[in-house]
Amino acid sequence: MDWELELHSKVEEVNARLLETVKSEEPDLDRMARYTIEAGGKRFRPLLTILAYESSTDEPYFKILDLATGYELIHTASLIHDDIIDNSPMRRGRPTLSYKEGVNNAIVVADYLFAKAYELGSRYGPIVSKVMADASSRLAEGQILEAVNLGNLNISEDTYYRIIENKTAHFFEACARGATIAANADLNTRNMLSGFAFNLGMAFQVTDDILDITGDDKYTGKPTFVDIKHDALTLPIIYALHNSDENDRDKIVGMINGSIEIDKDLLKRIFLRSGAIDYSFGIAKRFITSAMDYLKNVTRSPDIDLLMELALMVIDRIEIYG
Repeated sequence: MDWELELHSKVEEVNARLLETVKSEEPDLDRMARYTIEAGGKRFRPLLTILAYESSTDEPYFKILDLATGYELIHTASLIHDDIIDNSPMRRGRPTLSYKEGVNNAIVVADYLFAKAYELGSRYGPIVSKVMADASSRLAEGQILEAVNLGNLNISEDTYYRIIENKTAHFFEACARGATIAANADLNTRNMLSGFAFNLGMAFQVTDDILDITGDDKYTGKPTFVDIKHDALTLPIIYALHNSDENDRDKIVGMINGSIEIDKDLLKRIFLRSGAIDYSFGIAKRFITSAMDYLKNVTRSPDIDLLMELALMVIDRIEIYG
């Protein structure tokens, strides 16, 4: 489809800019940084940045490529940190940087990517730089909030939403807000596209948490049930704990606290039986509907259609990988 080809061409340009940006005269740092970039990824954040920019101005999108690249570098650096925290051996179908090169080297590479990202963001002025920095601060706040609630069987849905707002949704929002500010868009366009991106980010994270249960390792490129292994209680887990019979709940609790060995097939049956997957999918669709509603108030540009397609891709991931 034409829109898929157009998005693909933009992803290729982002990938080229990423590789160009992380070049280092230090050979080992250069090699490790390239390794993280060449692992690939969906590139949702830079695509969102580019499409928000194109929906706000007639200027060519290459003018926003540096900002789009910067956001992706921050995301990539945060994934390196996540892999260290989770002691993850695999991501995107190959060894994580920390597993391959050691934790100390991985920390340095992540620091390098953060530095490169903020340099790119600074090219768009202090206001955009602050948007980027604030989004990174939110990432840290979300990570800490998640960490202090690991294994908390009484965690509420509201706390879960606060975690994913900070870790994902506000970062998506920053992509759109930074782009619209750089485009000198009017306040309504800034707010509408930022609201769209925030809700898209919420849906994106909920679907990620569903795929951690229903996904196929071969297609998602990462192992399933990582959240349960690390005591992170996501929306499907929270719902299942509150809506399963006593026997099923005891099994979930046992697998969380390690007293029972994790049985993926049994867990899938329990989550399906409890209605946790359907419930979580319904929440994700609700966020997508809210995202679409924001786009109704943006009047310019055919790229609105591409933003809608980007939103639908979030939901389609469940059907493709689940």
